[in-house]
Amino acid sequence: MRLSGTLFKQAPSRLSLIVTTAGLFLWFVALILVTIPFWPQVWYRLRPQTSQQLAGVLVEGAGISANSVASESATEKTRTLPPFDPSLPRENGVTIIKIGVSTQIREGKDPYAVLREGVWRVPEFGTPEFAKRPMILAAHRFGYLDWSQQFRVRNSFFNLPKLKQGDSVEVIWNQRKYTYEIAGSYEGEQITDYSPDLILYTCKLFNSPVRIFYYANLREA
Repeated sequence: MRLSGTLFKQAPSRLSLIVTTAGLFLWFVALILVTIPFWPQVWYRLRPQTSQQLAGVLVEGAGISANSVASESATEKTRTLPPFDPSLPRENGVTIIKIGVSTQIREGKDPYAVLREGVWRVPEFGTPEFAKRPMILAAHRFGYLDWSQQFRVRNSFFNLPKLKQGDSVEVIWNQRKYTYEIAGSYEGEQITDYSPDLILYTCKLFNSPVRIFYYANLREA
């Protein structure tokens, strides 16, 4: 006697289960990677006070006063200024090609307001022309809710941890170009070594006092 239909469905093969599971896993990983840029916005929407708290963390990161640093320095470093180039921007700026940073160096007595605009030079410390104290630049890592993704990449230090020893940092100051080379990095709550020519730092996490510090020295022309 012939059966008119199939009484039982064939169970999925082991191979098809493996392929399906792998596909779902890869889809989940891709979803996480795609949404990473939006995590700061979600966090800030849930906790709108975070940006101001992190600004406070950055302000405290410079540690001791510039006068203390100056008193510890016996002599000022000898420095030959690079040539003046009128084609360079009049605004002082910093460019770190490897991580996409390209922005104006901002100054002001209200660090909370300045950090909202991007990279802040810690006042009373050095400039490329004044070598007795290091130049210290700080920026948010995650930024603010109303920052666009493009603005965030160019003006934040989100990707600072991607820098390696030997990478370059360019600073335009009074229409002269200075090139620095990353010498090292560490994590902590305050700057402990003020001997390098340039110090870059940012917050490590959303709600942590730990900061990420990178040290760089000026390349000789």
